[in-house]
Amino acid sequence: MFDHLNKRVEPLNISVFCGSVLEFDSRLYDLDCICAIELIEHLQADDVNTFSANLFGSLQPKHVVITTPNKDFNVLFEFEPGQMRHWDHKFEWTREEFVSYCEGVMVYGYTYKLFGIGEPPAEYETVGHCSQGAIFTRIAARLATSAETNTSHVYEVMTSVDYPVADKSHTPDYHLSNELIYLCRRLGQDQYHTEGDEETVIAISHLQTFPSVDQYRVSNEHIAQLARACSELQVLEDGLSIMVCNVPDSPEPSESDLSENGDFVAESILMILYVR
Repeated sequence: MFDHLNKRVEPLNISVFCGSVLEFDSRLYDLDCICAIELIEHLQADDVNTFSANLFGSLQPKHVVITTPNKDFNVLFEFEPGQMRHWDHKFEWTREEFVSYCEGVMVYGYTYKLFGIGEPPAEYETVGHCSQGAIFTRIAARLATSAETNTSHVYEVMTSVDYPVADKSHTPDYHLSNELIYLCRRLGQDQYHTEGDEETVIAISHLQTFPSVDQYRVSNEHIAQLARACSELQVLEDGLSIMVCNVPDSPEPSESDLSENGDFVAESILMILYVR
């Protein structure tokens, strides 16, 4: 509901793909950023080079973020000899081994910057952070290969969502008018349900305090002019306030309705709950 009431200025699509990090999919080519968070240690050691070649050599995103457990930190855990943090970990790298991996990636035209996650206790500062990470940045502005021409869709699309986008053909006044109607109705409904008032007078200066109205940076006089063109709104003679007629969301049942049909309504509700 929020995304339909507050439509985006620019399009946004979110898709969930399922596939192997060892395989190239052209839809992931030249992205702004790819994150492999606590992933690489789940690969077989023999697959790490294939993973790196696909990620940095074929997909070639502008940035890559990789994190992995820091084996040096494991001395703080009560581990058995050779034990790792998770049963599916194929390996865990020391800080020196991770730096060696990062240095090897530079052959694909990337620089990197190390960072850590999870501070160690003060008396164990020498073991480093709990997890270690690196941010890789592609050096070349233009890509060295023409992989974008290689259409390869090997990943399965699990779900895809296009978020609502505002119609750019509509003027700012059109969007502001819709926002005024929405706000006045909402404020009127609040007044109706709390005070029972059938009409609500709203100061235009109050409407200006809402970010959805304030963003247009227009005068109170301009808002009054727009409101006069809306059949749902009535601008008072002083030009400083807007009156809205409060119509309840749905008619409320009278006592007679409740008494005559109460048993039937209750039985219907119970039946619906039971079926569901």
